Amino acid sequence: MALSQQYQWVAAYTAPRAEKMVTDRIANELQLQAYVPLHHVLRRWSDRTKSVQVPLIPSYTFVKMREADLWRVREIKGVCGFVSFPSTGIAVIPETDMQNLRRLAESMAEVHVHNLDQLTVGAHVNVLAGEFQGMSGVIVRDDHAGNFAVEISGLNLYLTVTIQQDLLQYTDPPKSQPVGLLYK
Repeated sequence: MALSQQYQWVAAYTAPRAEKMVTDRIANELQLQAYVPLHHVLRRWSDRTKSVQVPLIPSYTFVKMREADLWRVREIKGVCGFVSFPSTGIAVIPETDMQNLRRLAESMAEVHVHNLDQLTVGAHVNVLAGEFQGMSGVIVRDDHAGNFAVEISGLNLYLTVTIQQDLLQYTDPPKSQPVGLLYK
């Protein structure tokens, strides 16, 4: 899907550790909607342990913009470019994927980012209860960890969280004893 004159979500590459600053600048200077998914992690120093907020996907910030805003956003200090592919141009992220990204970032679950080629496909399932109730997807691997993976379209990335297997309902028979799933 190509960027158009309608407002659409795109992913901007940022300088390392500049995600929050870039998001603030885009929102304040350009009055565009910008979002960096943050999650809490425990960091340990020699004298203390502290919970800090870090970007869920390092060096990415998400901007809701039109094609006409491309150069204005690109000129913001800290923006290095946009996620794009030779066949489709700038990657446009569907609104539903952005809602799922927000849901995962705001949850207290431990979330991990994976490339597309790190996951395998299995049975289709629905989540029956809990924070992610209503999501549906495909089992991605049988590692007995209960990983639930959510696809972020256009970025070739999946976010995984742990979910109990008894919260999943199979919509087609499993090929093995799977516990992780891939959201579509």
